[in-house]
Amino acid sequence: MFVDTSGRRARLLRRLGLLVGAVCLGYAAVLAMAFMGWGTSLTPSSLLPFGAAGGQGGQAPGGFRPDAPAPAVPTASAPAPTASPSVPAPTAAD
Repeated sequence: MFVDTSGRRARLLRRLGLLVGAVCLGYAAVLAMAFMGWGTSLTPSSLLPFGAAGGQGGQAPGGFRPDAPAPAVPTASAPAPTASPSVPAPTAAD
C-alpha cells in the first residue's frame, strides 16, 4: 500500500478543490446578478441580433428592415361602410 508521507498529494487535491470552489462561486455570482437583472439591456432593440450594429446592414431575417418607412396605402375610391345596428333598440312596450 502506498502512503504519501510528504503530503504533496493532499496539498495538490486541496488546491484543486479550492480552484473548483472559486469557479463555482464565480458562476453563482454571475447567476445571481442575472436573476437580479444586472447586465441586461433595458432597450429591446439592443437585444435583437440584427440592426445597424449587427453587421447585416440593417437587414433582419426574412428581408424585413425595422427602420424602413411603411409602404404607402392606396386610397380607396369606395365610400367607407357605415355602422348599422344589428339589434333593434328596445321599445317602451318591452
